Amino acid sequence: MRERIHAPDLAGATAWLNVERAPSLRDLRGQLVILDFWTHCCINCLHVLPVLRDLEERHRDDPLVIIGVHSAKFDAEKDVEHILQAMQRYGVSHPVAVDSEMRLWSQYAVRSWPTLVVIRPDGTLAAVAPGEPDPAMLESFVAEQLAEARAQGTLAAAPLRLEGRTRQQEHTLSYPGKVAATSHGRIVVSDSGHHRVLLLGPDGAVQDVIGSGLRGHREGPFAEAALDDPQGLALSGDSLYIADARAHVVFRANLRTRTLHRLAGTRQLGRAPLSGRTRALDAALRSPWDLALRDDELYVALAGSHQIALIDLREGTIEPIAGNGREALIDGPGEEAALAQPSGLSLQNDVLYVADSESSGVRGIDLRKRRVYTLAGGPGLFDFGDRLGKIEARMLQHPLAVAATANGVIVADTYNDKLKRFSPDGLRLDAFFEGAADSKLAQPAGLAVTPSGEVLVADTNHHRIVKVTADGARAYELTIRGAPVPRHGVAVDSEPSPATQLGSGAGWFTAILPAPRDIGLSPGPGKLILSVTAPEGMDLAA
Repeated sequence: MRERIHAPDLAGATAWLNVERAPSLRDLRGQLVILDFWTHCCINCLHVLPVLRDLEERHRDDPLVIIGVHSAKFDAEKDVEHILQAMQRYGVSHPVAVDSEMRLWSQYAVRSWPTLVVIRPDGTLAAVAPGEPDPAMLESFVAEQLAEARAQGTLAAAPLRLEGRTRQQEHTLSYPGKVAATSHGRIVVSDSGHHRVLLLGPDGAVQDVIGSGLRGHREGPFAEAALDDPQGLALSGDSLYIADARAHVVFRANLRTRTLHRLAGTRQLGRAPLSGRTRALDAALRSPWDLALRDDELYVALAGSHQIALIDLREGTIEPIAGNGREALIDGPGEEAALAQPSGLSLQNDVLYVADSESSGVRGIDLRKRRVYTLAGGPGLFDFGDRLGKIEARMLQHPLAVAATANGVIVADTYNDKLKRFSPDGLRLDAFFEGAADSKLAQPAGLAVTPSGEVLVADTNHHRIVKVTADGARAYELTIRGAPVPRHGVAVDSEPSPATQLGSGAGWFTAILPAPRDIGLSPGPGKLILSVTAPEGMDLAA
């Protein structure tokens, strides 16, 4: 028998959400427990949430308990209300420990987001696995652990129900992510939490709706179509392009025939950064988050692979133009530069401006030379703040949108709940709109400029669209009229597949090795040699 390590208790959280009282490991004895260490800014963490949601659904009758441990990166993420908003937005129904002082993080020796920790029904550690899990291997590992515990008599007879979720208040919009404005005054809104897109007249009256409200990735007539987390929008004539961050697809909506079709992406989360030029429909994408259109060139912010891609609408191809796939802040030629979760785009002349959220920065891409430079941000991924004045470090906190204007680039300083504007020469960052007590923003994530110069703001956590005057002096809410009540649930063809045996889960990242006799080891001194090789085109750094 190999020695087993007992898991630390769950003491130290500053609060517990979605549960009536804090559970202990003693309460969880007999259950297979998965701790999900996450933070809601992290795109990799967001990729894990649907995997866990589907796992919970498949094993709803098994003694399996999933508990989130929210260990914040940014200051704004320590706020309990912000965490609750993120949980509601992303459909997190299991209990979540608020680990704002990083105590559970330290007790479990976690080093990165996301990390999954699996605790056996007898209270010992089965695995500690950083990174995004392979869904098939995770399923197999869970099935093996349940079978082993059942055979050993340590598994409870029934699942432990801990959820204590309260129903979310209904709004006309639900966590709107992005907004777009046309030269004719039309407004398009990603009603992200309702899994649909609204097309509005200048007065806010609903003219059309794309998506029924059911979550999924279904093409076809607007009323039957299903989206998952629609974000970026770009409109040209009768074509509306939609970046769906959780379906991992870029859609084209034909506004004349009122049908939705897939333009890029396979509907599966890509497992590697985009490379080379390929047929857009065959490219597995990682969380396309925003779009910018110039003639037949559609630029895509791939938040999940830290890249900017170009879709050639004539050829139907896609290729990366900036970002080597590493999450970092490195300027230079596009193929060598590094971005950090790009989440907002805006085009002006030959420059593509990028809200580079995890570097808390704004980047620029010279499209003629395909070179990346930094307007503000960094120098590292943990450098953020809330400053104005001459450009320096730590001026922004997780920005999600930019809008280029003749008077300078406006940036949604999302986690500071403000709008700021760069001077036309890019040497200063000044206040643009913060709002009085009755007009404060709450994590604004989308920006668009109307023909009259007003700035439309997707005021995400207030579930509304706000219009700010061109001088940033005043703001008022856009009243949306005639929006149908969305349907709730999952599109039939988007439901998780039933549980199956998907092969062996042995060796799942840091799963404990088999007994020594199986691998030729014996007690005593020894030497372990680990050879680490960087992928082609990358170097190892200390």
